[in-house]
Amino acid sequence: MNKLKLMYDVVKTLRSKEVIAGVFTADVQKDQAKIFSLQNEFEKNLITCQVKAKINTELDYDGKLLKHESNSEFTLPHFCGHSHHQGRPLHHHGHAFRHGGIKGKLTRLSLALSILNAVQAAEQENKTIVLSLNANDLPEDMKVLLREKISHADAHHPHHGLMKEFCTVDQLNFVVNVFINKNYEIEKVVATLGGSRSDEHHEQHDLNARVELSFTW
Repeated sequence: MNKLKLMYDVVKTLRSKEVIAGVFTADVQKDQAKIFSLQNEFEKNLITCQVKAKINTELDYDGKLLKHESNSEFTLPHFCGHSHHQGRPLHHHGHAFRHGGIKGKLTRLSLALSILNAVQAAEQENKTIVLSLNANDLPEDMKVLLREKISHADAHHPHHGLMKEFCTVDQLNFVVNVFINKNYEIEKVVATLGGSRSDEHHEQHDLNARVELSFTW
């Protein structure tokens, strides 16, 4: 199965959509206790740039207990993809070279190609195609590079709370599955993440998360 052709067809199909709707859910556990959950039912019109969202959030972390529900409707003018405006100059190419140079670009390219090579494609009996990526299938040097990038990002853009926990795990394992129907539409994306980290008292804690994005076409 040609993975590049499949991905191209999926992106082409997504670009043809006028409305994207679905449900995003996330659940996080620490030492088998649920500390965070989120459900977002959303609808985004790519023509009018209107967004509707119904969000439910629960947090029980670091002594904080929170439950929140909201319904929102708003417009995001930049959401439609017009990232460059008239009268605004494009960034000079030299700007990119100052952020890692050619070596940095080649490093990012090697990581992208390594991930693409590790992606597996399988067709199920109902003709659904599953693209899967398992961290264990990445070469060891790419695993090290990925950990370095996560640590580097946290060092330059410090995170707090839950994000800090996952950015500082000893080793982050993950599995991502993308389910694609016969019309090259993404039905859902399911990702599981897991790892462990030591706190300031040198006690080890297990972290696990499950994220699912389901679309309604």
